Amino acid sequence: MALPRKSTPFDTPEERITELEKMFGMSIDPVGSMDTMVIALGSAIFAITGAFIVAAWINNSYRPIRAKNLPLTTVLYVSGILWFIGDLPMNGHVLLKGAFSQCKFWNIWVRVLFCFIYTSVLSIRCYALDRVFNQNKPTRGLIYYLPSIVFIGGYIIYSIVTTALPGWMTIGYAETLELCSTTEVYVIVTLCLLWFNWAIIIVMMIRLRNIQSTFNEFYEFLFICFFGMAAMVKTTTVHFTHPKYPLVLGYRIAETLGDVLIINGIILVIMAYPVVMSLVRNKEYEREWLLRLRTDGLQDMYEANLNLRAEGPVHYARMNGSVSNQLEKNTVDEGGRESRYFDTQRFGHNHHEQDCVDREVCEGYRASEEVTAIPHCRGNADIRCYDTQSVDSLDTVDGGPKGRRIL
Repeated sequence: MALPRKSTPFDTPEERITELEKMFGMSIDPVGSMDTMVIALGSAIFAITGAFIVAAWINNSYRPIRAKNLPLTTVLYVSGILWFIGDLPMNGHVLLKGAFSQCKFWNIWVRVLFCFIYTSVLSIRCYALDRVFNQNKPTRGLIYYLPSIVFIGGYIIYSIVTTALPGWMTIGYAETLELCSTTEVYVIVTLCLLWFNWAIIIVMMIRLRNIQSTFNEFYEFLFICFFGMAAMVKTTTVHFTHPKYPLVLGYRIAETLGDVLIINGIILVIMAYPVVMSLVRNKEYEREWLLRLRTDGLQDMYEANLNLRAEGPVHYARMNGSVSNQLEKNTVDEGGRESRYFDTQRFGHNHHEQDCVDREVCEGYRASEEVTAIPHCRGNADIRCYDTQSVDSLDTVDGGPKGRRIL
């Protein structure tokens, strides 16, 4: 948005608005009470999402919550807050005076950088699941962290370079007009990098489409990609059709609140359900979750790689056939453990009541006629005890163990 120059500042805000309307040939809305309401509403929405994050940390030992990679989701939330803070001056909700006149800082280092980090965290989250389920590799080591380093490091370098370039090439402050001026090239490059991020997320989502388990992330990422594409289409369209949108109340409200809803909507899609279940159906939901996870034959793989258990050896296995075959493979890895037996009608580990981790769970266990799931106890420290008493129907376990494939 190239701006005309004026040699002297305006005497009053009204004079500034009048002069800008003559310069741009358009009606301009001054900063007012509606902008304050937008800031308050956006802050309230982030406070609601923050309450879910706090509740998740309080219940961090709850395995369905830990499966959502809470540290990474928290980084997502903090990045969203900073993205929102950067939106406020850049979308014209505050007067660009004093500290808010530092256009490069608010645009490059707050708004754009943390928008990059937000989308990069989503990519990293996809990559972690792809690495566990599709590549059959652990979420640790240099190779696992390398893409994150490249992503974040690359965007920091981009921020440093755009900051070092003169304002007429990227973004600058027109002091007499009290406006930030961005070049078309800078806008195009920045939007292309954001589209690149979302393209990676979509590719990773497609790779996750065949993961079959009770926590199938594919449907979750469908919603995330829907929100992401809506955000990108909205932002790209507004920047190229209405480059002076910060001067128009309707456009700047739509841009800011659109970002707020998308940022928080993605986080709530990830965290809301397990957090609510931890509060209203804590034990019952966790038992159902573990039983379905066990039926899918993915419990060892998921727990070992995403830190869902407190003790036991770290190992994972790729499931090539039925649940019983997968569990038989896992027992081979436990050379020092007591021998265990699996068949298509019974699956689980030998029950040692005296060593049971969750006493009330073991004592409350009742075997089903069609599927017998023996609780996991101290005899096998890898997986804690659970029962099937709270499962409402046999549909929950899909009518018994079935052959499932990850790919």
